[in-house]
Amino acid sequence: MKKIAFVLLVLAIFAAVFTFDACYYDNEEVLYGATGTCDTVGVKYSTYVSKLVSDNCLSCHIAGGTQETSPFDGYTNLTVYVSSGKFLERINDIGSPMPPSGLLPSCDRQKIEAWIKAGAANN
Repeated sequence: MKKIAFVLLVLAIFAAVFTFDACYYDNEEVLYGATGTCDTVGVKYSTYVSKLVSDNCLSCHIAGGTQETSPFDGYTNLTVYVSSGKFLERINDIGSPMPPSGLLPSCDRQKIEAWIKAGAANN
């Protein structure tokens, strides 16, 4: 009887070890930085930046949002913050990330920066 109990105990320990080990998850970009290349050539406001801002910023930065005094809806409103340097500074701020849920992926931030450095055109 002791032998069966010992075998069951050993099996239970192995099962627990493999179960907990299987739940481990790491984000590759967080651990090792961005892998692969990020195409920042020809980033346009109309096809990339406006969608990114809409998906990640407008829930707060729009009339009626928590940051309605600094709206990002529309090109003109956004470029006020882009030209002051505040927009790029805030999306790269590790201490107080924007959006508050965490920094945008590195490639997204690189594309925004490329658009800004190219003159932040309304294209």
